[in-house]
Amino acid sequence: MYQLIYISSSTKSLSREEFIELVAQSQSKNDAMGITGVLMFKDGNFMQVLEGEQEFIAQLYSAIKVDPRHTLVSIIQEGPISLREYQGWSSTYFNSEEGQYEVIC
Repeated sequence: MYQLIYISSSTKSLSREEFIELVAQSQSKNDAMGITGVLMFKDGNFMQVLEGEQEFIAQLYSAIKVDPRHTLVSIIQEGPISLREYQGWSSTYFNSEEGQYEVIC
């Protein structure tokens, strides 16, 4: 089991609805590869934890680095883990209008 944590900036503003759509797309792809984790979005920035087999994490991260929705992609931490911290998917969106985080799923 492997975990990778990265941060990036969005190349455009994302509304709550656009974030929910992004989460839905990501979940279906990640589920097929056995990847779990969490995705957070605040003030135009992403932070994501990815967990799964190292090969699949590497493939996904390679795709994220060239995804035109991301810029300034940087790994914070990566390495083997003994257990998943996230058994499923969790996503959080910072609602700037209300000044609070919303758990999307």
